[in-house]
Amino acid sequence: MDSPHPAHGRGLRSFAAAVLALMLLVCAAPGASAVARAEDPTNETDVVDPDTTQSDVDEPAAVEEQVPELVVAPEDPLFEDTGTEYSVSILVRNPSDSPVPAGTLRLEIDQQRTKTLAELGSEDPSARHLLAESELRETKSRDAQTVDFTVRRADMPLTALSEPGVYQLHATFVPEDEPEEPAASRTPDHPATDELISSSTPVVWQGTAGAKVNVSVIVPLVLPSDIDTLPTPDQLKDVVPGLNRLLVTATAQRATLAIDPRIIASIRAYGENAPEEARRFLTRLESSSLQSFLLQFADADPAAQAALGFPKLLEPTSLDFASRLGEFPALDTEEEPSAPETTIPGAEIDADPEQAADADNPASAADGLPDSDVPSDSSSTLPKLRELLSWPKGTATAWPAEGAVDAATLALLRTSGITTVVLDSENVWQEDTPRTTLSDTSALITDAGLGEATRAALTAPTDTEKAAALATAASRLALAAQNNSPGIIIGLDRGATADSENPEQMLEALATLSWVSPSSQTDLPTAPAVLKSAETLEDRRELLRTAAGREDSVDEVGAILVHPEYLTGYQRTRLLELFATRYAAPDTDFASVAADFKKRDTELMRGVEAISTQRTQLVGVSTRVPVQLRNSLPFEALVKVQVVPASAALSVSEPTFSNVSVRADGNERLLVPVRSRVSSGESGLVVTISSADDQVTVFTGTLAISISSVIESIALWTLGVLAALLLSFGIWRSVRRRRHAVSGE
Repeated sequence: MDSPHPAHGRGLRSFAAAVLALMLLVCAAPGASAVARAEDPTNETDVVDPDTTQSDVDEPAAVEEQVPELVVAPEDPLFEDTGTEYSVSILVRNPSDSPVPAGTLRLEIDQQRTKTLAELGSEDPSARHLLAESELRETKSRDAQTVDFTVRRADMPLTALSEPGVYQLHATFVPEDEPEEPAASRTPDHPATDELISSSTPVVWQGTAGAKVNVSVIVPLVLPSDIDTLPTPDQLKDVVPGLNRLLVTATAQRATLAIDPRIIASIRAYGENAPEEARRFLTRLESSSLQSFLLQFADADPAAQAALGFPKLLEPTSLDFASRLGEFPALDTEEEPSAPETTIPGAEIDADPEQAADADNPASAADGLPDSDVPSDSSSTLPKLRELLSWPKGTATAWPAEGAVDAATLALLRTSGITTVVLDSENVWQEDTPRTTLSDTSALITDAGLGEATRAALTAPTDTEKAAALATAASRLALAAQNNSPGIIIGLDRGATADSENPEQMLEALATLSWVSPSSQTDLPTAPAVLKSAETLEDRRELLRTAAGREDSVDEVGAILVHPEYLTGYQRTRLLELFATRYAAPDTDFASVAADFKKRDTELMRGVEAISTQRTQLVGVSTRVPVQLRNSLPFEALVKVQVVPASAALSVSEPTFSNVSVRADGNERLLVPVRSRVSSGESGLVVTISSADDQVTVFTGTLAISISSVIESIALWTLGVLAALLLSFGIWRSVRRRRHAVSGE
């Protein structure tokens, strides 16, 4: 049937098409100087405050805090007068729940040079020159887009006669419903609108007129955050290529190496079982001419330990839990070389007297090694802790978390024999010096601003943000060169470097700057400075205090292991990693990290336990009841199991099982002979699991049992009756056959 109003329907469709076309024209970004592209939404991270409630979300104030962001970044931090065009990108990110309307995106540049660090980020709209602008389409909620600008040389107000140095690029977004005003009419006292979104990034024009600054970089060789003890051989295969590239780049920059001892210890601990590439890397590292020092094990934070009142720095107690998996050539027992002293922070003090005794007594060190862990003929060749951590070429230096050092930290370091400390520039009152002396401690002072810029470059989720961070770092170095800085030390963020895919690329980018002169930190001058009061975060301190308090409880469970020192060494290594400086920053979710650590502690403290089922059915007078043992520890356990009846309804003929071996993270089943004394009822078996010497009990629990031996009695009576009936039937049939035979005769 035809529609009664066909003309009317066609009119509506035509009108809708016209409206759609008009919307597309409005939202499109005109002009050839700007190209808009969508940003990958997977790069966006939604940050949710765990304390936020639904009522908080509904409040307008909470929504206003999530304002759109702009990031402006030059493709190259250096603009040359000889260039024909300059590429700049602007990232628009909308973290809010509401879309950002379409509008105009402006790109401007200051016409006056920035002369000091204090002037970076300053706002003086009257001194800006408009380079380009573009219409920006709507930015959806939780989305981002990037606009690429190509600025022609003719549109650049700076000339060959302009002062070389730092100038600031500015990005401004004006929603389409806001009045547009010329840039010259906007002043700090009379902005165009309160709704404006703006951002700035410095750029260097024509270099620094020959001025240079000596720059020394501290390059950390550290492990990624997903390695919480020692890396496995497979993990070494993954991380060593990146560490090797970083070492090569650091060598070219005359950098100072800050080495996590876990790297060298793990390669040595696996011996010939370590990956070949890892062993070659260790050889190159040992022969490197660069200055180096060992961080505290797992990059643990000395400032946090001082804040908790520790009398000495934490240190590993044993790494046998890793070296048991290694393969080592037999040592010459007639002449055993002495282990060189290590320079790991705090290693001059033996944390475990038994470990020190074992070092002098090879027999005690090798006592009790099982064949399943280490071959008996090679047990005496396991390297000692000092051999694994030896780094005689390094200096005794500590690198606490940035901005957290106080007098107590320095005192703890001196007690541990450490005479040099790396400090953040915000942690001291100083007169622009890269090196100083605080009491009896030498200090290397890293530039806080450059540290933040390089950290932003290493952690940037997008290319635009990475380019902006590199431009900021380059500009800060240019300002230092033009202001005759005595020298700068850059300390690369340890957590960001470890988790970055190619951190060496950032070092290479800084090395290309003509105003940077790579230097060794020993070539930089010293000047007086005063320590500025600082402290660690209170929440982090308390979580660390609680975690450290659980260490003894975990270590106690080690009594059920074939080698208790495996668990104590493993747990101490985990605890040191929890103290890592990567978790010291205020924006780190350390509460979540500590919660995961506590969860693992709980698993370890279970040790070996009997897995309980809802109820076991006992249908006979006597049987063997299976008892399943579960080992939650990553090492082999040797336990004593005692099983006694919970009531007189049951009896156990073999209540004790000695020297029961339960493999690491595995199960073992015992068959317990049980006899019931009643025909039916409820009872149970009380299972106690303790160390082989019965000194430490790790589990006591009851396995419920339902007794139904009457079923067995009924079954036996039934079988007896059936047998009697069958026998009677056979007799009857035999008698009948005989009678038939007699009657037939």
